[in-house]
Amino acid sequence: MASSESPRTFTETARRAQLIAAAITTVNEIGYHRASLSEIARRAGVAKSAIVYYFSSKEALLLSVVEEVFTRLGDAVAQAVDADADPSAQLLAYARGYLGYVDAHRAEVTAGIEIVVSHRTEDGTPLYLTVSEEDSQLLRGILTAGMDAGAFRRMPLTVAVSLVEALLDVCTTELQRDLDADIEPFAEETVTTLLSAFVVATR
Repeated sequence: MASSESPRTFTETARRAQLIAAAITTVNEIGYHRASLSEIARRAGVAKSAIVYYFSSKEALLLSVVEEVFTRLGDAVAQAVDADADPSAQLLAYARGYLGYVDAHRAEVTAGIEIVVSHRTEDGTPLYLTVSEEDSQLLRGILTAGMDAGAFRRMPLTVAVSLVEALLDVCTTELQRDLDADIEPFAEETVTTLLSAFVVATR
């Protein structure tokens, strides 16, 4: 198996990307539980042994999908937020950055969500329940700054984070129903609802 400690060659990087793309396609087409190494290999046009060379197992490959998808999503959102300093503007940028990335990377995000919802850790815990405060650090910082400045309605931070994430998940749920769904109306109403729910009206 290729060492994770040595620099990857262009060929290795390209092959890993190819296998991750095939895994995304497979999960979207037949679901997490039926996405075997054989099915992924067939869609990638390679032998199953080629997958094992780069990823030790189906689990390792699909968890790599999760890491790549949500790392890129997080980076895109952070970049969108960086342009603003005001908490209200940052919350707006966060939501639009998130929804814009989801719209532009539908297949990747829906596959990532399917894996997160379906996969369980060794002790049986669903993967989506293993998130930590670090995973929502950016959002927590925006909401905390807004409440401290009196710009946002004050509420328990865990409640505020959960409400924002639940609103943003409306669009991803639509895409899980139909990958080609028109989510623009949902995205616009999500942003409007988000701001009206959190931002304190000024007289």
